Amino acid sequence: MTKSLWKKTPWLLLPVAIVALYWLSEQSNPAIAQEQATWLPVEPQPIVQQIGLVGRVEPAELLSLNAPFEGDVLELAVAEGSQMTEGDVLLKLDTTQINIQLREALAQRLQAQRAFNDLQNWEQGQEVARARRTLSSVRLNLNDTVRRLSESRTLLEKGIVPRMEVESLEQQATIQQLDLEAAESELASTLAQGLGENRLIAEMELENATARHEALLALHEKRTLHAPFSGVVIPPSSQDREVKHELLQNGTHVTQGQPLFTLASTERVRIVAQAEEVDINILEPGQPVTITGDAFPDFELQGELSFIGVQRMESQGYENGASYLINVSVPPLTLEQQRYIRLGMSAHLHINTYLNDAAMIVPPESIRQDKNGSYIEFRASSQDEPKRVEIEIGQSTPSGVEVFGLSHGLVRL
Repeated sequence: MTKSLWKKTPWLLLPVAIVALYWLSEQSNPAIAQEQATWLPVEPQPIVQQIGLVGRVEPAELLSLNAPFEGDVLELAVAEGSQMTEGDVLLKLDTTQINIQLREALAQRLQAQRAFNDLQNWEQGQEVARARRTLSSVRLNLNDTVRRLSESRTLLEKGIVPRMEVESLEQQATIQQLDLEAAESELASTLAQGLGENRLIAEMELENATARHEALLALHEKRTLHAPFSGVVIPPSSQDREVKHELLQNGTHVTQGQPLFTLASTERVRIVAQAEEVDINILEPGQPVTITGDAFPDFELQGELSFIGVQRMESQGYENGASYLINVSVPPLTLEQQRYIRLGMSAHLHINTYLNDAAMIVPPESIRQDKNGSYIEFRASSQDEPKRVEIEIGQSTPSGVEVFGLSHGLVRL
């Protein structure tokens, strides 16, 4: 039994000896171990991450056209749904009422202008001239009375005239002296009317009258409404949905500021969509968007994300998660595009949430970790010595992991 066991011992020790010899050979020749490792070539490649949404085409420009003044519709040239080009006539209003207002405003303006001109040349005006004539007349009368009084006193001393005549002239001189003081005060008051606040008031009244007249002239120029841009005529918008607007037709009376209709641009459009709460935080304004549609398969539009809502959509139930409104701006459509892309059509959005034209993508198993961080064993070519390269991890993709700090070459798996 002992001899049999002794004979079997060398065969039992043979596997151990082979493993030991292999370990010694690996330790003695590391170059051979490196050659036996798997090295994968990596080079820059583009990486794009997108979110797909479905939205609808809406006008980017809406303009409410209101009645510029009160009057009757003289000629209606459009109907709801009419396609208009820039400069087309929409309607004409009767100007009877505004013509009356214009004449009244012009009369007030002319009166204010005359009053202002009078104050500008007030010292040479009729009021001041009348006050000066009155003062001169009173002064002349007083001087004459004083002269006569002096003569009468001389004659009284000689006994030629009675005292009663002298006393009468003295009383007359006193009254005329009071009249002179009153005339001087009247002249000063009349001169003051052309200065200070009176002139400022006249100037402001003229400015107000001029502004009213010019404002009415500007409204009168709008008696014919033209389309300010190309678009489609839609009913006037109202915050109160229960309010029904009267259908416009020839002869309809409209008041100033009354909404007539709304013009929706067909050249400048936007795409409106909803983004789920799980995607909203990776969206940013300015991200490029590719737009396609089933109704316009021959066109691919390029736009950018212009608005991201901060409040959930009111129509959503709380049990389904939140959705947020987003807007995508689109360059003005060409005439050919406007033929096929219409308001209200659905559109497919492909939002580029991340783009790197020269990304380094490596397999996840090539990334190693230690206390110093993430690194990769790298060599520029098969003849170069391997080295450790510190990296930063970026986006994850189906083909691998994006890393920063690595150049093209070989990485060890």
